[in-house]
Amino acid sequence: MIFVKIIRFGYVFTMLSRLTHRQIEAFRAVIDTGKITAAAGVLGTTQPSISKLIADLEYAAGFDLFERRGRQVVPTPEALALYEEVERSFVGMAEISRVIKDIRDFRKGSLMIAGMPALALKFLPDVMAEFIAAEPGITVSLRARSSPAVLRHLSSQQFDLGFAALDTDHPAVLRRPIFTAPMLAVLPPGHPLEQRDVLEPADFDGAPFIALGAEIGTRSETDLFLSAGGTRPRIVAEAQLSASICELVAAGAGLSIIEPVTALHFAAAGRVTVRPLSPEQPFRYDLLLPALRRPSRIASRFLDLVEARFASFVRR
Repeated sequence: MIFVKIIRFGYVFTMLSRLTHRQIEAFRAVIDTGKITAAAGVLGTTQPSISKLIADLEYAAGFDLFERRGRQVVPTPEALALYEEVERSFVGMAEISRVIKDIRDFRKGSLMIAGMPALALKFLPDVMAEFIAAEPGITVSLRARSSPAVLRHLSSQQFDLGFAALDTDHPAVLRRPIFTAPMLAVLPPGHPLEQRDVLEPADFDGAPFIALGAEIGTRSETDLFLSAGGTRPRIVAEAQLSASICELVAAGAGLSIIEPVTALHFAAAGRVTVRPLSPEQPFRYDLLLPALRRPSRIASRFLDLVEARFASFVRR
């Protein structure tokens, strides 16, 4: 008797393992419509195909699912019990399908960005506004941090994109130049040096000068530029952020030399005047990516807008 039960259990298990998603779809459609022909229309197939799918499902289940009453089919109590579970599964599948569609169409998702202040105060928020207008379902978070801190954030693999100016690398971060442009002199509007098309080190000799903080990497490059030919500007203030320097320049406190993105933002607002330098002092902005995972489709879409905005600076 035990041997017979084992054989029967094995038979039932084998039959149930042959259940198909198409059989369950046909079963659900027949209950929903009440007719084999209507179910065939819903699933885009023929009446004989639906009848065979239901027959195969009944055979696998080991009990009847419907009673035939003319053209109508009436679900058995067992069928109704099964239908409750099927509906729960299909509701779950519908939700999964909706989420997949939302992700595919950029209606769902998030983006974590870390940026150096020179880009995080104005440049990146402008890109974010453009991105949000185009993809309103995506949540974008921005952290303004120093360049070394941006590198640490990206190494955690929790951020999608980083923007910095660095001379060092990290094994968990991919770093590549995204934009390089010459640094610019910033002058108070109406300053006499506005008459010059290009400024040289000698133009800063004895002039009140607002310097970058000593801990900023480009400070040493600026010092080398100014020291050419024995030039000695008169340093009246120091500041860490390019935006802070521009505010001091706009207030008439002195002249300075800063990275081009912030300089051009303030110049476009009429707060300062900018002039190129000779010899040029290139400044490089870096893109940082987590090395342990590839960029998401959302990150790639945002990066396209960043690169387009940098390209507009080239045209300026």
